[in-house]
Amino acid sequence: MGEDIQPFDIPGYRVVRWLGRGGMADVYQAIQLSLGRPVAIKVLAAERAPSDELVTRFEQEARIIARLDHPHIVGIFDVGRTSTGQLFYTMPFMPNGDLAARDLAEDQQAVLEIVRAICQALAYAHEQGIVHRDVKPENVLFDKLDRPLLADFGIALTKVGQSRVTREGATLGSVAYMSPEQSRGRPLDGRSDIYSLGVVCYECLTGKVPFSGEDSMAVALAHVEQPVPHLPPARMHWQSLIEKAMAKRPEDRFQSAEEMLHALEIVEKRMAVIAPLAAVATSLAAVPERLERSLNVPVRTRPTSAILIVALGVFSLLGYAAYRLRPTPVGDPNASSVVAPPVAAAAPTLASPLPVEEASAAAMPDAAPGQTAAEPPPPASGEPPPAPAPLAPGAPIHDHGAPETIVVPAVLRYGGGTSTVVHAFALGRYEVTRGEYAEFAQATGRAPASCRQPGRVWSALEHHDWRRPGFDQDDRHPVVCVSWDDANAYVQWLSKRTHHRYRLPSQAEWLHAARSQAEGGDVCKLGNVSDQSDRPLLHLSSRYDCNDGYPQTAPVGRFAASKLGLHDLIGNVSEWTRDCARQPANRSEACPERIYRGTSWWDGPGHPNLEFSDSAKPDVGYTTIGLRVLRELEPEETGQAAASPP
Repeated sequence: MGEDIQPFDIPGYRVVRWLGRGGMADVYQAIQLSLGRPVAIKVLAAERAPSDELVTRFEQEARIIARLDHPHIVGIFDVGRTSTGQLFYTMPFMPNGDLAARDLAEDQQAVLEIVRAICQALAYAHEQGIVHRDVKPENVLFDKLDRPLLADFGIALTKVGQSRVTREGATLGSVAYMSPEQSRGRPLDGRSDIYSLGVVCYECLTGKVPFSGEDSMAVALAHVEQPVPHLPPARMHWQSLIEKAMAKRPEDRFQSAEEMLHALEIVEKRMAVIAPLAAVATSLAAVPERLERSLNVPVRTRPTSAILIVALGVFSLLGYAAYRLRPTPVGDPNASSVVAPPVAAAAPTLASPLPVEEASAAAMPDAAPGQTAAEPPPPASGEPPPAPAPLAPGAPIHDHGAPETIVVPAVLRYGGGTSTVVHAFALGRYEVTRGEYAEFAQATGRAPASCRQPGRVWSALEHHDWRRPGFDQDDRHPVVCVSWDDANAYVQWLSKRTHHRYRLPSQAEWLHAARSQAEGGDVCKLGNVSDQSDRPLLHLSSRYDCNDGYPQTAPVGRFAASKLGLHDLIGNVSEWTRDCARQPANRSEACPERIYRGTSWWDGPGHPNLEFSDSAKPDVGYTTIGLRVLRELEPEETGQAAASPP
């Protein structure tokens, strides 16, 4: 049968032409005679020899979809059989083609509007218990007003010649857009459609699908195993949305289309900031060529040209705009997040006991931060350690070879109420200094992690690390550019060195201790924050209207201590916690991101200290993140540490 030959009649319709073929059906343009309106007719292909089960499913599915009534869903008008007994259903004819025929890589606003419309359609369909199973550009059609509508729920249409389509058996769908669970033939829910929409969004922004291969099997395997590719720098503000939509495990994705809609609102806010900056960057890109023509100077061959430096500065603003306008911070351990839901704060647990061969000495004179001159000598070999004395809240602990810590009670009374954790603990009086970390690095030979600096998109190429963070520091400054892996290795080293239990604090423990720091008043007296001292640095967010004298980090202990004697709980550096932002399903798998808390020298009034939290990959360091150690108390040391005085 020729593709343009109609071997059947459909009462009430005049077939105009053949449009395309899917896995099970042919599609025709026709005129509905009673109303004189153009329609599209999908006819179950005769050569498919459908079974009774397939016929029943086709009829039932068509009737279910016919009940969908949404402005961004192509509905169904009629269901019936042709003169030859083939099943058909009719739907509106879309005269403006499909999304696959459009190049939107340079029109982010159009991409946003289309993805939002399809997301709204999916939210409605999922509420009705219907999963599309084949979200792709060919199934996003445009009506006569050029509005996007999602078509072909359940049995999707594909045009002839689409090599990336497979629709046999349990893996009904298009392999280039299939979720990992769909390609494996596993049960699906609405989160599979969200994955496919993430792929569509990526393709609209870049002009290509994220994964390709020699055959369908290779593409399906890439969806299961390969990470989501990075978007171009000018599209990086979309990256977190696409990565979450395309998470390998359904439980790591947006759990509903409504959640994805909220994330799209954040992207729209980012675009409002980045679009004008991108226009400036585009304009600057042409400056070297214009100078070359007018001055006859080969500007483009000089990498140190001032013009290039200015252009890099603008792209730095673009990068930091994406950083600053990232999804809402995680916030309180019990708060929820649209883009990356945090794990609820659990009660702190004790690490595996270590042999106690050395005790702490209580109430020793304060040592200068980063120094160990006042620490007692280790006990002589063979001598039993003295029994630890009960410690009061705020008491210092000086373990030989470790940073000084301060006892934090299990019940803490502060201006706004009472904070409670399960056990008292001791927390570093200061953030870990460069000098303290250098001793660890020298003793273990640990290689430095790569480091990133906010606001400088090229910092990854500058080979920063904790010894060379890109600004001046000495051994009394808090160490930065240490990854979570580095911080965890450091506290494990302290545990072996001191025979006491050291670790990173949990979110709940960090927040509990931070409540002892008064907030309000002159913040520049409380901590090293983003203020007028760092005015020359590239910033898009607001600064405090004061000057603490430190454009980057300050030596630890320079600002007012909390009522327990803890310094730099506000500003200076954010601090790694032990908590995982997204727990992997398999306990044997490594945590993909770790949470850090508290503000840094880079943060201004838009980031309240007790609320600010975020997460990052555990193997990368940042110039704004350091660490503070937690020492678990022995049972004998907690006698007086139950609660702080009123």
